Order: sequence, then structure tokens, then C-alpha cells
Amino acid sequence: MISRILAVIYRNSLWAYRSPFRLTDVFLWPLVTLFTLTFFLSVFGADTRLTGLLIVSVVAWRALYFVTFETGSMFVEENWDRSLPNLLVTPITTTEMAIGGALGGVLKSVLVVVLCLAVGYFIYGFVLTDMTLLALSMVFMMLAGFSIGFVLFGMSCYFEKRNVFTLSFVAPELIALFSGPYYNIYDVFPPWLAGIINLFPTTHAFNVVKSIFSMAVPDYAMLAGTTVLWLAGAFAINRMFFSLGRKKGTLAKVG
Repeated sequence: MISRILAVIYRNSLWAYRSPFRLTDVFLWPLVTLFTLTFFLSVFGADTRLTGLLIVSVVAWRALYFVTFETGSMFVEENWDRSLPNLLVTPITTTEMAIGGALGGVLKSVLVVVLCLAVGYFIYGFVLTDMTLLALSMVFMMLAGFSIGFVLFGMSCYFEKRNVFTLSFVAPELIALFSGPYYNIYDVFPPWLAGIINLFPTTHAFNVVKSIFSMAVPDYAMLAGTTVLWLAGAFAINRMFFSLGRKKGTLAKVG
């Protein structure tokens, strides 16, 4: 199992190295987002605490995106490369493929952490004082990303793959936006909607980020509980769509 997952990571690393799109996704777009927000704040003379919050929130947001995208797009990209029929007759399972994709997203996230914290230090003089809370928020953000990506992975076994590939970009961005990366969800959304968003593990992971700057009090029980529920739900939904795809014959219509 481990060797097969490592093989997926190695393949994805080669993809990233040879793809300008994937390289800019790691080294350019996080900085574009970061500077867009920090330049805006600098006009109003924002203090270092707000600048620090933006830097760390961008890091956590990218972690959710990368793990979701790399997990959810694995099946689709293998199909477009016409290698999926070969993979389906090997011992590798869809879960191993998804885990390999997710770990590739983890590696990208680590690079973004180093990049953004370095920019924060050299340009804004920001020094993160609590790496433990950042690591904790990143872990749970990545688990949420894996949950979303695993659902999308399953959907790609049944639905039009091009649409699922698009969702791999859109879903994590929308979920992160609604999860209160820079604000309190109860101050922005009506109570009924905030109550729903409170069931997102990403909401509580962002609260961990904000707690570094004394802007939120994280609920660790909800963070752990919603993460477990999302993972369990993702596995069930993935298996359902994979089974439906086999019955419908969509898994055979590849290449």
C-alpha cells in the first residue's frame, strides 16, 4: 500500500515539475492573494496583527485548496492522460490514489507555508510566535480538504468529469470564503446560515488561526467532531458514486 501511494506522489511531483500551471499555482497565486490583501491594508495603516492574520489565513486557505484539488482531480487527470484503464487493472485502489493525491497537496501546502512566512518576515517584519497552532489548523484544514476532494473523486466516477474537475477549483474556494477566514461568521451571516457554516470543520480551523492573534476562541470539540463526520460522510459518498459508476458503466467509458 505504502509503495503505491509513494508512486502516486512521485508521479504528481513529476507533473508539477513539468507543468508551468502547477508551478504558478504554488509560487505565484498565493503571493498574488497575499499582496492583494496586504497592499489594501497598508493604505489604512493596519497594524501587524491584522497583517499577520492575513498571512496565516492565506496559508491555511491554500492548504484546503491544494489538498482538495489534488485529491479530487486525480481520477479526472488520469482519465485525460488515457492511463486510467491501465490503473484500474493494477492492485492500486481508488483510496490509495486519493491519499497519494492528498499527500501531494500537503507537500504543496508546506512550500506555501515557507514562502508566505518568508515574505511576511522580510517584507512586513512579521514573525509567527505560535507554530503549534498553525500546524494544528493546517492539519485539520487538510483533512477537510481531503473530505471534499474524496467526494469529488467519487463524483468523477459517475458524473461528467469536466464538471467535477471545475468543482475541484470552485468548491474549496467557496467553502473557505464562507468559513470566516478573516471575520466572525455570526457577524456576517444570518443566524440560520451561520449555524450551518458552524458545522464546517474549516470554520473551526480558521478560528484556530484567529486565536493566534486573540481574535477568536476555538472550539476544539467541534473541530474534531465535524472533521470526523466529514471524513465518514466523504468515504460513504465516494463508495456510493464508485458503485453507481460501476453499475452504470461509466468507469468502463474511459480513455
